[in-house]
Amino acid sequence: MMNTCVHVKVPATSANLGPGFDSLGLALSLYNEVYFWTDDTAKGITVTVTGEGKGIETLPAEENLVVKSIQSALVATGNTLPRGGRLHLVNRIPFKRGLGSSSAAIVGGLLVGNQLAGNTLRKNQLLALATEIEGHPDNVAPALFGGLTVSIMVDQKPLTHTLRLPQELQFVVVIPEIEIETETARKILPAQVDRQTAIYNMGRIGYLLSSLWLHQYDQLQEAMQDKIHVPYRLPLIRGGKEALQAALAAGAHGATISGSGSTLLAVATTKTQEIARAMTEAFASQQVAVQTHILSGVDTGASGVIEEKR
Repeated sequence: MMNTCVHVKVPATSANLGPGFDSLGLALSLYNEVYFWTDDTAKGITVTVTGEGKGIETLPAEENLVVKSIQSALVATGNTLPRGGRLHLVNRIPFKRGLGSSSAAIVGGLLVGNQLAGNTLRKNQLLALATEIEGHPDNVAPALFGGLTVSIMVDQKPLTHTLRLPQELQFVVVIPEIEIETETARKILPAQVDRQTAIYNMGRIGYLLSSLWLHQYDQLQEAMQDKIHVPYRLPLIRGGKEALQAALAAGAHGATISGSGSTLLAVATTKTQEIARAMTEAFASQQVAVQTHILSGVDTGASGVIEEKR
């Protein structure tokens, strides 16, 4: 029997970036990897996990988000899930921390399914499938395309532009030991905002993008301010307010919540270690342990290849 191994890499993502609620997203140099081996002699799919999310392999395979996404791509191409196989997940993106772990699972599964189907789906089709599963494109778009993505929905279909990131930018990512469910973080947001709040955020989205385009990084602190989601979500992150203030005091150009939290993201060109240390100390003062990463933006999104046949 001929068996196939598909290997996919998917970057972490940071959505919103302050004022860009549900529209802006950024791909970061922290990767999940997905390996899928077909096995014509097996019945069913087994799942193993290395790294973050240990324990999800105990779920039935049909409930695994990666498996569901593989199946979605195969169904879209008129194919079916292999009768047998082995899925191995190498997870480096923390779960429920605002770094796109669910988007990485969705995009990783879709790319595996697309490879098994002969790579017939184009990226815009994959984006539509990913958005349908995830519910919004702000994390799945950068996971697929890389770079800084600006996404909108038109007639329930996503449209995305991708911008290259200045290479000198670094991103200090501080991950508290606080899990925040996306659903919880959405429920606390107001159903409506007033005109002045909308104007405040719309102006800052444009100002953020233009500041990056013009390399005017001293403008990012103000450009990354927000009134739609950050004020409501920040209280869920014990020590978060103090850590954002510490980042700016230590030399960050701007800082905000990553996605819906609990991760915080600081943008810098220098002093990244000092910024990370200052944010860590701010959380420590509130008895919150953290992980830290100093990451780059990546202009290449998820990639998948068939590595072997036998």
